[in-house]
Amino acid sequence: MATDRSSAQRLELARRISRRRFAQWLAATSLVVGVPTLGIPSARAQDKVQIKFWTHTHPPMVEQNEAAIAEFMQANPDIEVKYEVIPNMNFAEKMLSSMGTGTGPDVINMDDNQMRATYIPRGLVQEVDFAALGFGSLDELEAAYIPGAFEGATADGKIYGLPSEFNVTAFAINTAAFEEVGLDPASPPKTWDEVGTMGQELVVREGDTLTRRGFDFLYLHEGWYHNQLGTLMLQTGGTYVAPDGTTVTVNEPAAVEALQIWYDMVYEYEIADPNVASREATVPYQDFLDGKVAMTLMNPWGMGLVTPESAVYEKYAIVPLPQYDPAKPAAPLYAYYWAVNAQTTDERKREAAFRLVSFLASQPGPWLKNVNFIQPRAGWNELPEAQEFPFYDVWAAEMLNGKFMPVYPKGPEIDNIMQQTIESSVLTGVPPQEAMDAAATQIEAVLAEG
Repeated sequence: MATDRSSAQRLELARRISRRRFAQWLAATSLVVGVPTLGIPSARAQDKVQIKFWTHTHPPMVEQNEAAIAEFMQANPDIEVKYEVIPNMNFAEKMLSSMGTGTGPDVINMDDNQMRATYIPRGLVQEVDFAALGFGSLDELEAAYIPGAFEGATADGKIYGLPSEFNVTAFAINTAAFEEVGLDPASPPKTWDEVGTMGQELVVREGDTLTRRGFDFLYLHEGWYHNQLGTLMLQTGGTYVAPDGTTVTVNEPAAVEALQIWYDMVYEYEIADPNVASREATVPYQDFLDGKVAMTLMNPWGMGLVTPESAVYEKYAIVPLPQYDPAKPAAPLYAYYWAVNAQTTDERKREAAFRLVSFLASQPGPWLKNVNFIQPRAGWNELPEAQEFPFYDVWAAEMLNGKFMPVYPKGPEIDNIMQQTIESSVLTGVPPQEAMDAAATQIEAVLAEG
């Protein structure tokens, strides 16, 4: 299903990702599954050291982690990895509480928003040890990755994690549904207004119930609400709080316009319905996979959930993200990072933890092929697996428009407020300006607490 690359995209990507740097990285490490990372001394041959590694639930990722951990322990018989998978709906809360009480894992896998807003500021994760990861210097480590890869885990010039996945948001369409109603899948919506009008042609109703929604957002947990409204705000120019960290801007026109787009899908175009949306966070795109939603936001890893049993198998396409203003395109970047717990100070545990991170990060090919995780190693696009990566050109082009979302003081508290705000608007019909005015009052109170 991959599309042909355009020359312009090839040239631009080549500019961003240096072949020379990729060659340097290949000389320093290995892409071969099961080969220990070079440059890291073997641990002492004595009693096994046990380390804990926790992640959220994503079945393809879990399978890849389990396989990689088994290979890692076979290559490192002095290390035992206890791998635990936390249900998505409980992941953020359980992980944060465990890190605060000293019962957490030695190795975590956390998204950039949590890393920048909570884990790094609170000192919960430690700065990467480039030597323990097998690099001669911090510059050498950074040269092994594409520019910007560490932005989601960096503070004050210090790096706190290695990226396990580097995502940009695009758009997925059900090509069979498009053809069924006479729409051309090769001409997908370019703006949110077009999403609304095309969605009206794609809906299927049984009485008052939408059995196939033209488009919809996902209604899962705070992280999803943060990313989806954040996607719209990147395009409209809205923010929750100004860069000064104290001035609340969530009820200013640019932010309100972002929520208005979401609201209009439900109440103006009537193509979305949060009341019938799946709330299963383990398979977040379930409604699209089942053909119950004709268009949705999509990340590269989401393609890994499309199986032969899916209603959209071989009947979907990845297309550019619709825009608020096509003349100023914007797509959100977000990433997950492997990081080592700041409380993992025992030397053997610490060494083992970084060795595990290094091993997991040395396999961009298998992660791309088996999980659809783009690991932003320099030259990832030259891997054999990249040549077969579905819709490569769209993902590569969207990355050129990509930017990380801003982080805010009291991020977790604000995200909780904003989930309630979005739900009050799209679930109960509170007008966006009114909902955002209420949010502004709550955010001001939270920030005033210091």
